[in-house]
Amino acid sequence: MLTIEQVVEVKRLLDEGRLSRRGIARAVGVSRGTVDKIANGKRGLVGIPPAEDLLERSAIAQRCPGCGGRVFMPCVYCEAVAHRGAVAGVESRAA
Repeated sequence: MLTIEQVVEVKRLLDEGRLSRRGIARAVGVSRGTVDKIANGKRGLVGIPPAEDLLERSAIAQRCPGCGGRVFMPCVYCEAVAHRGAVAGVESRAA
């Protein structure tokens, strides 16, 4: 059974268009037939809705304006740093 992350990664790589279907299968660790079925819409996310953040990420890596890293936007690192700062601010006000 495929994980949600595998299906989303296959779809992202198909949208990106850099790799062949065989290359995508090798990179993700699934069969070529599975990649073909996902590409043709015969297989995909069934039953469990994907996490919203997986679907909202961009398909092409970009330079993050916050940290300068090459990431799939929005930058998870910058989100984590912002969250950490917000948590630290709440804890310092509570003390």
